[in-house]
Amino acid sequence: MKRKKQIILLAHCILNVNSKVYGLAGYKSSLKDLVGFLMDQDTAMIQLPCPELEILGLKRWGHVKDQLDYPFFRESCRSLLDPMIRQIRMYRENNYVLRGVIGIDGSPCCGVHRTCRSSAWSGDFLDKEETWEKIRQMHWAKEPGIFMEMFQSMLREASLSLPFFSVDETDSAGSLPALIKQLAASFSKNQSDSEIS
Repeated sequence: MKRKKQIILLAHCILNVNSKVYGLAGYKSSLKDLVGFLMDQDTAMIQLPCPELEILGLKRWGHVKDQLDYPFFRESCRSLLDPMIRQIRMYRENNYVLRGVIGIDGSPCCGVHRTCRSSAWSGDFLDKEETWEKIRQMHWAKEPGIFMEMFQSMLREASLSLPFFSVDETDSAGSLPALIKQLAASFSKNQSDSEIS
């Protein structure tokens, strides 16, 4: 049997750019350099569901975390993540190595270290000046998006832990070399730790 028993979980749009809000795609289909690196490391990939696509559809406008922070959206994220928690537990119990989770910094859902926020981001677009004022009030916050926040919380509830990494949504290609270096260091450390134990 050739399986390496190594797995990493990826934000949905890393493998399927078509799920992103129209206009945000910085690549044609998937992040090839990242996927290629993971394949070279013999690491299988699990694609996380995209809650924005599931709940808001393909023709959605761009959102901020504040808009998605309401009970139904959080409950929906939990429902989408339940199978992931079950799978992680099952893989761990069968001695698979879970390498971590890769999210998308800047996303209102899948940001890991950074998300977009604005308490003013609501209403209509009829008044041009009002709309531009709302846009000016949008800012980056050093916190996870709703989906990754829920994922981290559910992992803690299940007494599971995984490292979280991220691609920068504002410069996906430019952020890859640093991410790949970080992943390589993490994979190497995990390999050394398993050899010692």
